[in-house]
Amino acid sequence: MIDPILRIPLAVRAEARALVGADTREVAFLRLEDEATGAVGFGECAPLAGLHRETLDESLESIEEWFDGMRAAESLPPTAAFAVSCAMRTMDGLGSAPVAPVPVAGFAGDAIATLDGASLEELRACTAVKLKIGRGDATHDRALIAAAIEAFPGRRLRLDGNRRMTRAACEDVLRGFDAAHFEYLEEPLADPSELPSLSRATGVPIALDECVADRGAAVLREELARSGRVCAWVLRMSALGSLDEIERVATDAARLGADAVLSTAYESSYTLRLAVHIAARLPNARRAHGLGTARILLEDACEPARPRDGVLDGAPLPVPFVEAWS
Repeated sequence: MIDPILRIPLAVRAEARALVGADTREVAFLRLEDEATGAVGFGECAPLAGLHRETLDESLESIEEWFDGMRAAESLPPTAAFAVSCAMRTMDGLGSAPVAPVPVAGFAGDAIATLDGASLEELRACTAVKLKIGRGDATHDRALIAAAIEAFPGRRLRLDGNRRMTRAACEDVLRGFDAAHFEYLEEPLADPSELPSLSRATGVPIALDECVADRGAAVLREELARSGRVCAWVLRMSALGSLDEIERVATDAARLGADAVLSTAYESSYTLRLAVHIAARLPNARRAHGLGTARILLEDACEPARPRDGVLDGAPLPVPFVEAWS
């Protein structure tokens, strides 16, 4: 009998370890099989310290309880709910047929100088490139932005501050740069209520991230939408939970006039490829998605999902770690 759970560490590239927060990305894959039809589905469970509250051990324990009928899927922690729903949906056919490719935002992190030639060319093919700001001082961030403008001419930048910054600090970083260089600011402020005033002061639209996964922030999201300064919601899929929840949140974003941008938490290329199929089902998934992170991993669950000409193809999903299930 095939074990339904495969737990495995994936080595992280040296230059990305500070960003990921570990030398390895420990993940687990769930395999479900329909005994009547023989159809098989897979889902990835990979909590990330600093983003998810649950650990991998806690998520896998909850999945075992779900297997045993002791726990409802609705009560699973987000990463477990994501893995279970992905396995169930792919078992039912999601990802079995090709879909249209989706545009991908390149991910340069916070150290452009470490990128090799192939990575630079990959990023230059993308219409948007994401940078991390707020991890150093203003001098560091301004140098990073200037380097990105030079390295990626004609590409718009997404600046992700992970709620680390004050409004004054963020304005200082952006001072003197043409707002046309930036697609949006991805929730950089510790006080998200100040996002509209930051956007008006800088001329750069806002994308919501952390408050999208915060179930208690519904009123805040409505208030921010009324400002007219929010253009997108970043849907970090495994932080939201099940695919039903991801689709519900995307619908909520559309109701409030925002695009849905899918994003992962440095999961494997299996989840990156699955995200292409999820995006195909969302009518407001019009922007480039945050799926350009495959090069962070030295090891992967399938062929690395590296964008080509700025897009990820929508080929049918591969089996992750195919040799392990035989």
